Amino acid sequence: MKEFFFDTANVDYIRSAWKKLEGKVDPKLVRGITTNPNAFFKLNKLSLNEWLDTLPELCKVVSEIRGDDKGVVYVQGPNSNMTPVQQMKYANLVSNYSDGQTKIGLKIPPYHEILEIVEDLNEIVDTNVTGVSDVCTALKCLSYPLNFMSIIPGRMEEAGIDAQAQIAFMNQRNMKLEKREIITGSMRTLEGLTWVFQIGTVPTIGERVWNLIFEGDNLDKILNIDYSLGWKNKHFSPEITNVNNKLSEDFFVQMDECGKVAYADFLKWNHGKISE
Repeated sequence: MKEFFFDTANVDYIRSAWKKLEGKVDPKLVRGITTNPNAFFKLNKLSLNEWLDTLPELCKVVSEIRGDDKGVVYVQGPNSNMTPVQQMKYANLVSNYSDGQTKIGLKIPPYHEILEIVEDLNEIVDTNVTGVSDVCTALKCLSYPLNFMSIIPGRMEEAGIDAQAQIAFMNQRNMKLEKREIITGSMRTLEGLTWVFQIGTVPTIGERVWNLIFEGDNLDKILNIDYSLGWKNKHFSPEITNVNNKLSEDFFVQMDECGKVAYADFLKWNHGKISE
């Protein structure tokens, strides 16, 4: 098994999962935790203050697992259409909610005006572009000084997109750029998790896939993946269609709907109407 992120805001679930992994998985392979508005929505944590109250708990569990200060917890803005100024203010806000060891990171949309302020955001938090479902957008994002670029192969496969070809091509081109790290998110199956490990990316593993891992002998299979296989891409870029674009659009529509209460809270806080 290689490096991965827990993909959930459920602290109790992460602790329970780690008890099953402890002694079998090097704790340094746990890069941290990724969250988004949907992750908080599943826990019925809708308000901004509920999100903020959860962040130190998530940071603490990462610090406990890793035993150092090298982990990161990523949180996403409550609305994908936040302006660059709002993103900067949100980054400053969430950066105050670590446990003092594990860092807070910010998941941002792949929009030009936000990518243009990545260097400024990096002064405050780690940055991770999220919700990407095509190799063209991914490569554009990789030209910026991000900590991570996140593509969503689980959702891509559900939509009939050849996620393996897209990510293999992106990996090849990435080696010619700045060698940014690539997160593969929204995992759905053990087969998908296996090949994103083999292809050299850092997957985010949510409760659905952890539940599959803990069935039967699946954990042993994941711990003993054959990493010599890899994945070879074709000579030319894989096809990009409106299906790719719609998938990303639908991703952010879902996140915005899940984050609408927290976004309203943020707007109030931004105008000094609620406490930080």
